[in-house]
Amino acid sequence: MAKLQKNFIPIQLILWLLFAGLILSIGYFTERTDFYFFISQYLAAFFIFYLIWLKLGQYNFKSILFGVIILRLLLIFALPELSNDFYRFIWDGEIMTKGINPFAYTPNELISHIGFMDSAYMRELYHGMGELSQRHYSCYPVLNQFLFLIPTLFTDSVVTNVILLKIIVILADIGAVFFALKIAKILKIETNKIWLYFLNPFIILEFSGNLHFEGVMIFFLLGAVYFVLKQNWWMGGVMLGLAIQVKLIPLMLLPFFFKKLGFKNSVGFTAMTLFVTLAIGAILLNESYMANMLASINEYFVSFEFNASVFYIIREIGFQTHGYDTVRTVGPFLSKMAAVLILLLAVFRAYRNDLDLLKGIMFAFLIYYTFATTVHPWYIALILIFSVFTTYKFGLVWSLVAMLSYFAYGNADFNESPILLIAEYVLVFGVLAFEIYKYWDKEAIGLQLKTFFKQ
Repeated sequence: MAKLQKNFIPIQLILWLLFAGLILSIGYFTERTDFYFFISQYLAAFFIFYLIWLKLGQYNFKSILFGVIILRLLLIFALPELSNDFYRFIWDGEIMTKGINPFAYTPNELISHIGFMDSAYMRELYHGMGELSQRHYSCYPVLNQFLFLIPTLFTDSVVTNVILLKIIVILADIGAVFFALKIAKILKIETNKIWLYFLNPFIILEFSGNLHFEGVMIFFLLGAVYFVLKQNWWMGGVMLGLAIQVKLIPLMLLPFFFKKLGFKNSVGFTAMTLFVTLAIGAILLNESYMANMLASINEYFVSFEFNASVFYIIREIGFQTHGYDTVRTVGPFLSKMAAVLILLLAVFRAYRNDLDLLKGIMFAFLIYYTFATTVHPWYIALILIFSVFTTYKFGLVWSLVAMLSYFAYGNADFNESPILLIAEYVLVFGVLAFEIYKYWDKEAIGLQLKTFFKQ
C-alpha cells in the first residue's frame, strides 16, 4: 500500500505531461485536413483527462486551477486550426478603428469600394475569413465587437491580435471557474465536478485553441445564474444582458429564471436584462444596422448546414419527396418549433430546488441544438457546463464525440460522414434516453402559478 502511495504522484505527473503534450501537438502540429491524426490524439487526450479527473481529490483547488491555466496558456501562440472565425473577429475590430460601423458594410463592399485591398494586412484578414463571411454583415453583438476592438488598438499583426484575443478568452474562463465553484457550493454538490468542464480537452481546444467567444458568454451566463440563486436579481439581469451582448442565444433563457425569482423580482430582472442589452446595443445599432445583423443571423437558419440531427433526417426526406434541399423552409420552421418547445419547458417545468434552474437551462440548449441546422462542436459547451452540476452525463459524452464532425475538414468537398454522424447522435441520444428514463419523475412538471405570484 505504501509503495502504491509513493508511485501515485509520478503516475499522475506522467498523465498530466501526456495530456499537455497532446494538447500541444493538436494545437501546433496537427493540420485540420489530417482528421485521423487529429481524432486519435483527441480521443487519447480525452481518455487521459478522465483518468486525471478521477484522481483530482488528491489535489487542492489552487493546484488544479494552476494546471487548468497552464494548459490554456500552452495554446496562446497557436493560430486556430479548426476555425477561421478569428479573421472576421479581427476584421470587425480593425474597421472600427477606422471609424466604420461593423454592421454597416459587408467585407465584400468594403474591399470593392474603399480600397482595403491596398493593405496586405487587410487582404490577409479578408481572404482568411472565407467566402461565407465575406458576403455577410457581421452577426456578432455589440459587446463582442468591443472585445474584438481591444487588440486592434495596439497592433496590426494577425498573430498578436490572436494572442490578445486568447488572453481575453482565458481570463473569462478563469472567471467562469469561480462562478462555477460558487454555484456548486450553493447546490451542495461535489466541487470537483466542475473540472469535467474546465479540464476537458474539448473546452481547452475550442476556446483557448480555436478562439470561440462562447467561453466569454458562459462566464457572464454563470454570473447571471449565481446572482439569481443568491436572489440578487439586478446583478443577475446585468450579467445576463452582458451574456446576450456576446452571443444572442441566452436571450431565450429569460423565462427559466422566473420561478426562482417570483413575480416582482422577475419584472425587475427582465427590465434590467433588457436595459443592459439595449443600452449596449444602441452604441452601434440603429434600425438599419440591426436589420443587417438580423439578416446575417437569419442566413444561419436558411443556408448553413453542419452536424445536424433532426434537420438532416427531414432534409433526406425532402430530397426523396421534393428532389432538393428544403433548408430554406425547414430551417426556420425547426427554429420556431424549438422556440415553442423551450417556452413550454420554461412554463411547465417544476421548480423544486435551485438545481432545477440549471437542469432547465441545460434542456433548453439541448432542444435548441437538436432542431438546429448547424451544430458546430463548440456549441456543445453550453450543454456541458450546465450538465456538470447534474447527474446527467450525455453532455460529457457529446463533448467527446462532437469532434467526429471535423471529418468534413479532411476532404476537399467538405463532405460529412453519415456513419460518423449516426455514431455521434446514437451515442448522445442513447445516453440521454437512458438518463431521462433513470432520473425522470412525475414531480418534474408543474405550472406553479400560485407560488410564482405569491413571491
